[in-house]
Amino acid sequence: MIGGITKGSCFSGCVEYALALKEKNKEARLLYSEGLLTDTPKDIIDGFECQRHLNSRVKHWCGHISLSYSPKDAERMSDEFMVKLALEYMEKMGIKNTQFIIVRHLDSSTKSLCSAKNVHPHCHIVYNRVDNDGKV
Repeated sequence: MIGGITKGSCFSGCVEYALALKEKNKEARLLYSEGLLTDTPKDIIDGFECQRHLNSRVKHWCGHISLSYSPKDAERMSDEFMVKLALEYMEKMGIKNTQFIIVRHLDSSTKSLCSAKNVHPHCHIVYNRVDNDGKV
């Protein structure tokens, strides 16, 4: 597993990217969320935005982690297993007591699982760096 971590100040852009809302050739699936209404992307973004105001000193309130797994592990990377690994990763990184979503990106070859060489199993975690108590 390879993790890439970034932080920024735009929940809308990060959520739209994670959910693949503006990319025609990408597909994404929301696997898990905590602390957010997930009826629409707007609800997710509004929830993140509301909580970030608990701490006005934070300049980069949006956290984003991309977790990429080996193509060799593609067959065993079920949605449930991917969520389990993402939650364990977050726990070990000390990301807790905050809002987040876990989204799986589906490459065209991931959908069919016919060509294991081209499968790129990965997920995105978008989280609020301002936790439920207003701390970073």
